[in-house]
Amino acid sequence: MTENEKVLEPQTAPENGKQKKGGFKAKTKEWFRKKAVALKRAPQNIALLVLALTTVYFMLALYSISQAVDKSFNITTATGICVFVTTLLSLLVLVSFLNAFPKRKKPNIFFIILVFVMIGAMAACDIVYYIQMNECLAGITNPATSDIYRLVSAAQPFMLVHIVLLGVSAVVFALLPLYKKLILKIDTKVVLESAAENMHGEIDIRED
Repeated sequence: MTENEKVLEPQTAPENGKQKKGGFKAKTKEWFRKKAVALKRAPQNIALLVLALTTVYFMLALYSISQAVDKSFNITTATGICVFVTTLLSLLVLVSFLNAFPKRKKPNIFFIILVFVMIGAMAACDIVYYIQMNECLAGITNPATSDIYRLVSAAQPFMLVHIVLLGVSAVVFALLPLYKKLILKIDTKVVLESAAENMHGEIDIRED
């Protein structure tokens, strides 16, 4: 055999079925483990997600609510300003929430309190809107042919659901210290197998 020749060792073909199955299972398990680790580092993301969904819901319902305000403008007194305040605070509350939990720093108590104040202010504006619109509906003599009645009554459930979502957001945020402790108890350790532990029998270290 010359120096330029190379010895090619035979390679065994991998068992595709077992390898793919085991690989997918391992990747799925690792994906969930990484998500758990990320959640342990920032458990406040649960409250942020609920608050963000509440904001998205209100923005989607804003079209129907705006139509109701426009039609009942001459009948109601404060519905327009209430919707404006709620819309503004729906965006500012997310900014305040992010500032309440800066990276690698302690939570900011001022912004935490500010988030609760904004949620309370939005709920108050929604309640004022809902009550005034109910009074508007009660004062309409012929609901069957009234565009105001149709638009206002269509928007009332949206506002009621938003009030409920604000309450849920406040409760989830207030319970953050409780479920933070539970999340930290999740086991996310990675067990590494040692090569020495898998060896069986004795190793021959004698010279030929």
